[in-house]
Amino acid sequence: MHALALRSTLARTSGSVAVPVRLSRVMNAAITTLVLALVAQSAAAQTERGTGIIQRALAAQPDQRAGGRIFRDRCASCHGANATGSADPVTPSLAGQQALYLIKQMVDFAEGDRSNPDMHRLVALQELSTPQALRDVSSHLNALPGNAHPETGDGKNLAAGRRYYDGLCAFCHGKGGEGNEQHATPALQRQHYSYLLMQSRRLAAGHRYSVPSEVMDVLQSVPFDTLMSIADYASRLPSPATMSPAAAKAIYR
Repeated sequence: MHALALRSTLARTSGSVAVPVRLSRVMNAAITTLVLALVAQSAAAQTERGTGIIQRALAAQPDQRAGGRIFRDRCASCHGANATGSADPVTPSLAGQQALYLIKQMVDFAEGDRSNPDMHRLVALQELSTPQALRDVSSHLNALPGNAHPETGDGKNLAAGRRYYDGLCAFCHGKGGEGNEQHATPALQRQHYSYLLMQSRRLAAGHRYSVPSEVMDVLQSVPFDTLMSIADYASRLPSPATMSPAAAKAIYR
């Protein structure tokens, strides 16, 4: 069913610009492999050592208070006291994010599978280098309410953004952008527009080493205007807890 919906999405146009035929061919060829890769493991290139650290972190009993202390001491200066990040400078909101995804990203930074000099230095600190600390910080962040005021785009192509999001992103990230804890797929809802767009472009350029190559192949074929419309739509997706029943039904039906 997803492949049929995808073909329908790709057949549509954004404004007066038709979706490139190459995008349709790539998506139809890659979708099965992509889904299998994400179900098996969100990062096919995850190192054996990194996988072991993640498993140990998940096995630890979370201490949200300890995680909150570490976050305040080491992370809040960039990500904000409430972990809602910033649009300028571009810093992701971490509040309410999937715990397994957060653990995996910290391990990826530590293992060099994701590049950011500031984060490399941070996760090398003794205070953050243990599986228990990763568990505590991720548990603290996961329990926080989502960003109430994320940056959004210009709102000019939201209808197209929804079509493309539903066709290209919703299968893994969820209809409402809630992510998937089991597969370490991040929530996109309540995230800043500029960050979503930046990461889409970095993924397309192959700058996220532990992400399945199929994801990169797909994003390389998506036009920039389409990435903008997807990021704008995704940034506006609310958390189900903050939605009216009618709005929740419209998104999650």
